[in-house]
Parts: sequence; structure tokens; C-alpha cells
Amino acid sequence: MGALYVGWRLSRPPATDAGVTEAGGRVVHAARSGDMDIVVLSPTGTLRTGRNTFTIEFRSSSGALVDVGTVRVSANMTMPGMVMPGNVQVQPSGVPGRFTATAEFGMGGTWPISVEWNGPAGNGSANFQGSVQ
Repeated sequence: MGALYVGWRLSRPPATDAGVTEAGGRVVHAARSGDMDIVVLSPTGTLRTGRNTFTIEFRSSSGALVDVGTVRVSANMTMPGMVMPGNVQVQPSGVPGRFTATAEFGMGGTWPISVEWNGPAGNGSANFQGSVQ
């Protein structure tokens, strides 16, 4: 695994119309791990309290989707005396490098999110803070 750089990216996945990507979502969060960009997209451009369905894409620095194989995602809000899980479930979308995810966010705020992958493009991980409204 290379050094981890996490933060907002100025460049976004290929857009088709007003910031909407080919996956049909707007960029919510983006992180970089080594040469891999991990992009979280949702139809509304936000994650909200309650049940969410969103897309996770893995892209090379050139913007091409990358087959990363198996993906695991966790989101856990730490509170005094307890941890509230986001119960994230991830499934391949049928397009290599693109995954459909569902999560249940019990409250708004900043959720630490961890993404791990292992497959044809190697293995890696990224951690970032997800904003839930």
C-alpha cells in the first residue's frame, strides 16, 4: 500500500451533464490512496440520515475505472460509551470498478468511513470523513 492522501479532489470522474457522472450520481466524497481515486456518488449529491443507496467508484489517475476485485466498506460513528455502525453493504454493479452500496446512518454528522479492496489492481485502503446530513 502506498501513502494515503485523503481529501477533496478538484478533478472529478467524467461528467455527462452538470456534474452528473456516467453512473448517474453526483460526487459526495473523493479520496486518493496511492494512484487510486475512490469516489462516492449519490443521486442527490449528499448522504442523509436514514437508509442511503450510493455508488463507489475506483478510478486511475487518468479517470478510467479500475477492477479492484473485492471491496469492504465500514462506517462507524463513535459516541461516548458506544459505536454506532452504518451497516454498509457493498455489491458489484456489473461494471468493473463500480459498486452499489447501501448504508443506514442513524444520525447526521461526520462519519469515519473505511474502504478496503483486494483484487486484480492489488490491495489497498482509504479512510475519510463522510458528512451525513
